[in-house]
Amino acid sequence: MKEEFVKEYMKSNVITVDKNTILKDIAKIMTENNIGSVIVIDNGKPVGIITERDIVRAIGKNKDLNVRAEDIMTASLITIKEDAPITGALSLMRTYNIRHLPVIDNNGNLKGIISIRDIARAIDDIIEG
Repeated sequence: MKEEFVKEYMKSNVITVDKNTILKDIAKIMTENNIGSVIVIDNGKPVGIITERDIVRAIGKNKDLNVRAEDIMTASLITIKEDAPITGALSLMRTYNIRHLPVIDNNGNLKGIISIRDIARAIDDIIEG
């Protein structure tokens, strides 16, 4: 069975926002780009992620639409290296109950993002291969 790697399935055009971007703008960015998450950066490095779940949670807690990304993001960022096997990405997603994983290089720089949908595509390729 052929082993597939994260870099083969990740999306490299990651939509990012600065830690000071407000909730209203984040929701607009996600809608315009038809995506379920954005990576929050500070000085070029990934420091958090905001997903649809985070936005719903913020609104449910009556947060103002002008609240900053750093105040609603998930800061305990789970990442994966670009040369990791797909099975490692799936394992992390299952362990932490997440659907998006930022992909980094050996220096911690953001290289892409992989979603549960990308993992499903990889598994299809493995089964067919």
